[in-house]
Amino acid sequence: MVAHDADAERASGDETARQRAIHEETARLRALLRDAAGLPAGGASPVPAGWEARLATAEELNARLRASEAFTARLLAASRDSIQVLALDGTVQWLSEGGRAAADQPDDPVIGTAWAASWPDPGDRIAAEVALAAARSGRTGRFRAPSGSQDPRWWDVVVSAIQGPDGTPERLLAVARDVTEAHRAEEQQALLMQEMAHRVKNTLALVQAVAAQTLRSASTLDAAMEAFNGRLMALSDAHDVLIRGAWAAADLAAVVEGAMAPHLDREAGRFAAAGPRVSLGPRSVLTLSLMLHELATNAAKYGALSSPTGRVAVTWELAGSAEILLRLRWQESGGPPVAPPTRGGFGSRLIERSLVHSFGGRVSLRFPPEGAVMELEAPLAAMQDGTA
Repeated sequence: MVAHDADAERASGDETARQRAIHEETARLRALLRDAAGLPAGGASPVPAGWEARLATAEELNARLRASEAFTARLLAASRDSIQVLALDGTVQWLSEGGRAAADQPDDPVIGTAWAASWPDPGDRIAAEVALAAARSGRTGRFRAPSGSQDPRWWDVVVSAIQGPDGTPERLLAVARDVTEAHRAEEQQALLMQEMAHRVKNTLALVQAVAAQTLRSASTLDAAMEAFNGRLMALSDAHDVLIRGAWAAADLAAVVEGAMAPHLDREAGRFAAAGPRVSLGPRSVLTLSLMLHELATNAAKYGALSSPTGRVAVTWELAGSAEILLRLRWQESGGPPVAPPTRGGFGSRLIERSLVHSFGGRVSLRFPPEGAVMELEAPLAAMQDGTA
C-alpha cells in the first residue's frame, strides 16, 4: 500500500510538472504574439480563443512526444542486445548502450565506421556482407559469429531493413544477441557425441574380440554361450562403475567389488579387498573387470570359491618414486589343491597379453597347490589414461 501511494504521488507530481511546463510555454507564445502585435503586457490578445486551445493542445502533444522519446531511450538502454542502425552502405549511424558495452573495444569510436569490418574473422566479415545484401533487398540476413580474441563472445546476428515512406529500405537494423552460453553448450554436446561414438566403437571391438576368443577356446557351444554371457555381464558391470564416475575415472575398490559380486554367496568372510584409493581410466577398468571376472569364474569352478572354506584376497598398493607403480595381487586359499591348466584359455591370454601390451607392465599367474596367485605391476599413469 505504501509503494502504491508513493507511485501515485510520483505520477501526480510528474503530471503537475508537465502541466506547468505546458502553461509556461503557452504564456511564452502569447507574449510573443503580443510583442508582434505591439500590445502592452496586459492588453487584450488579438488571437482568437480557439487558437489558444490549439496552442495548448500542441504543447500537450509535444510533451507526450518527449515522454515517448525518453521512454524509448530507457527501453533501448535496458536491452542487453547490441542494436545498431546502419546506412544502406553498412556504415554505423547509431549504437545502443548495450551495443557499446558489448563491443570488443567499447571506448573506440563506432559511429561512421563500417559495421561489417568490425567482425575479426574474414569469414565472418563475408557473412556480415551477405546479411547486409539480404537486408538491402528486403529480406532478413542472419549469421552467428564471435567477437573479440581474448575471451570471445558469440553473437546471433539478425539484419533487416527499415522501410521508408515509399516502402523501400531506407536504413538497416542490425541486432546481435549474446548466445555464448548456448554456443558453448552446443560445442560440449558435439564433443560428448563424438566421445560416445568413439567409446561405442571401442566397446563393440572389445565385444567382438571376447566373442572370438570365447568361441575359439570353448569345447562345446553351450560352454561358449555360458562363458560369453558371463563376460558380457562383467563388461556391463564395468560400464555401470564407469557411468557412476561420468566415464572419467572409477575407483579400483569399486571395480574389484563389482567384478566379484556375482561370484560370492551370502557367507561372510570369503572375499577380502584392501588397498589405497586409486582412480583408474576407462580402458583399464574394462580390462581389469574382465580379468577379475575370469579369475573369479575359475575360482568358482575349480579353485577357492568352489569350496565352502575357500577364500579370495585382492590387495593392491602404490610403489616407486620416479615412476609410481600399481601393484595388484589376487590370492586364493582354503580351496581344493590346484594345478596349472593343461592349455591356456581366454583368461590366461587376457592377463598375459592385454594387460602387458596395453599398460606396459608385467604380470605373473602361478598355480601353487594352495591356490592360484596373480600378481600385476603396471605404471599408474598408464592405468589412469582417460582413453577407452
